[in-house]
Amino acid sequence: MAQGEKIIMFSIEFEIVLVIILSAVTCSIPGAFLVMRKNYYAADTTNRSSMLGIAAALIFSSYLSSPLVIIFGSITAVLAMILVKKIKDFTMFRAKGLSIIISSAFLCFGILIAANVSFSSTSNFDLSIIYLGETAFTYFNRLRIFGVDIGSYALYAISLVLIINIIIITVFYKEFKIDGVDKNYAASIEMRESTIDYLLLIMTSLSVSVSFQTAGIFMTSAFILGPAATALFYTKRLSSLAFVSVFISSVACLAGFGIAWPNEVSISGTIVSFLGVLFVVSVIFSPEEGLLKKYFDNLTTQKRLEEYIIMDILNSEIIDCKEKNINEVISYSLKWKLMRVSYIMNKLKSENKIEIVQDKVQLTEEGKDILNRFLAAQHCFY
Repeated sequence: MAQGEKIIMFSIEFEIVLVIILSAVTCSIPGAFLVMRKNYYAADTTNRSSMLGIAAALIFSSYLSSPLVIIFGSITAVLAMILVKKIKDFTMFRAKGLSIIISSAFLCFGILIAANVSFSSTSNFDLSIIYLGETAFTYFNRLRIFGVDIGSYALYAISLVLIINIIIITVFYKEFKIDGVDKNYAASIEMRESTIDYLLLIMTSLSVSVSFQTAGIFMTSAFILGPAATALFYTKRLSSLAFVSVFISSVACLAGFGIAWPNEVSISGTIVSFLGVLFVVSVIFSPEEGLLKKYFDNLTTQKRLEEYIIMDILNSEIIDCKEKNINEVISYSLKWKLMRVSYIMNKLKSENKIEIVQDKVQLTEEGKDILNRFLAAQHCFY
């Protein structure tokens, strides 16, 4: 094969969406462990802090495709988290507040460096990349070996970091699981929490730095926390959480790209918006944790409580329980609407919880048993 011959492995659309999906998967894997540990601020801290290292790397390389971008970005992200932990140990500040201050400072210094340092004329860096990345242009940043084009640089760089993340998770999965599920047990077996923290920090910082050109700050943050936070509505198991996070991020990338590409709008913005929509839909419609389920559960609980109140009144015989005026008497006693009381009484009768004996309404044996179990449970609770 002659030197300089170019090989196009994939179409432009396929390669761009493949890079986006790999970036999303790479970020969502450490994100699942961060969310399980409720360490949300670490994702934002590493994301913003890496900007300082990326800007410093561009002074020497002038290209976002340089390996220095990944190395310097990861170093500053790790440095920021170490500063947060060390300062927290010697002061009264909380980690969340320190992370906001330090990461904001790193981000601002990074933007200042990127804005004021004069890069070479071949530099392909623009400040808008900080926020939105340059998703559609990753295809044109090619990797060549001996003059042969083997694909986009981002495809191989992100794949390498993804492999590193998978290896770390595979080797230390037991430690991650113990630390994420039961910290007290982890301490009892003398498992060093700092080791897990630094491993997770390395994974996150590498993922952020390698995805920066493709995703930018907004989409990288969304990739780390969005899929995992959404997946948490459907599963609490660590292994399942990671797989569901990967699935959700992949679906968001495919849908966002499918909407943005033909309409010539921002790919990053569309994907982040779609992740937001998935999260909101999960908040409302999740079968286990959704707002609708909680609303109907509370409604059901309220109706059952109303039934128990009326059953207790009938059992205690504190009112006149004659059949002819029982609904009116209960309605007046409880200050409830007559229609509401009539509905509950009919329901209790249909469920064989009340019966009429000699023109008097009283509980059946089944109704008494259900009421006694309910009252006993309340006494035990209190």
